[in-house]
Order: sequence, then C-alpha cells, then structure tokens
Amino acid sequence: MSLLDRGNETVTIYPQEQTTDDRGNVVWRPSAIPVVVRCRIQPEDPDEPTVAGQATTTTYRVIARDAPLGPWARVEWDGRTWDVVGEPRRYNGSSATRHIDALIRARTTTT
Repeated sequence: MSLLDRGNETVTIYPQEQTTDDRGNVVWRPSAIPVVVRCRIQPEDPDEPTVAGQATTTTYRVIARDAPLGPWARVEWDGRTWDVVGEPRRYNGSSATRHIDALIRARTTTT
C-alpha cells in the first residue's frame, strides 16, 4: 500500500455532471451527490506576486489514487468550499504510481 492509498486528508467532492438548462442548452454543473475521498493535500505557491493592499488566492494541490475531479466539480475541505482550477492531471504509470492530481482554489465569499 502506498502513500496514495493512505491519504491523511478527507475531501468531499461533488463530481461534475452534464445536464440541460431551461433553454435546452447542454451545461456542466456539480452533482448533488457527494463522493468522499481520502487524499493528500499540498499547498501551492501563488502564481501572481503579492502587492500591498491586494487579496491573494489560496491554492492547494489534491493528490489521490482516484477521484471524480473535473473543472466543474466542487470540493469541500477544511470547512470551506473550493473550485477545481482547470483540468486535473492523470498519471497512468504502473499500478503502484497511477494517480490524479488537481489544483483547488478557495471560493471568494461575497456579502
């Protein structure tokens, strides 16, 4: 059993699903049915430089043996809601090293 199978974090993922909106358009959205996944989570350095007085984005990398991650999925972790940034990366090496990873970004709250 590798570290990929014994993640030290638990995330709740609402996988992406395809549906039709009220105008008949095919659209993607997070499912209402969650999936709980054990994974590893690592902090990511922000891409943009920090400037005094500007808000920074909080970004982490989710690494799991397998997870239903996609650009329209929603992730809940550490008491917050996170969006998946772009497409997840799948590593299809040997059965011991195959895994998926994705960047998640904290949702901004509006009041």
